[in-house]
Amino acid sequence: MDVALSLLIVALMGGLGSTIRYLIGSWQSFLPWGILVANSIASFIAGFAFGNDLLALALLTGFAGGLSTFSTFAAQTYELWTTKSKALALLNGALNLVLPAVLFITASFLL
Repeated sequence: MDVALSLLIVALMGGLGSTIRYLIGSWQSFLPWGILVANSIASFIAGFAFGNDLLALALLTGFAGGLSTFSTFAAQTYELWTTKSKALALLNGALNLVLPAVLFITASFLL
């Protein structure tokens, strides 16, 4: 595949993923649910697209790369730790590490 076309696919799909993350990222109550959902969906998509070159380029590198965000998860967990509850920070950390991993593995078995 042409490098310019690959870059265009990644840019468009990454932009779409980032836009969706922005829209759902503000969903919060006692935990920052939006980023957990975004990271979990991105991991499921990554597991589905893994191993298929075109799907990996568009969905894994582009869409899932734009949708998921480790830095926001880290910042929100730190904020919970310092301002609200250490237990909620630990719960948020565990959920953001375990749930996306489980969904990635689940999706990879669907192929």
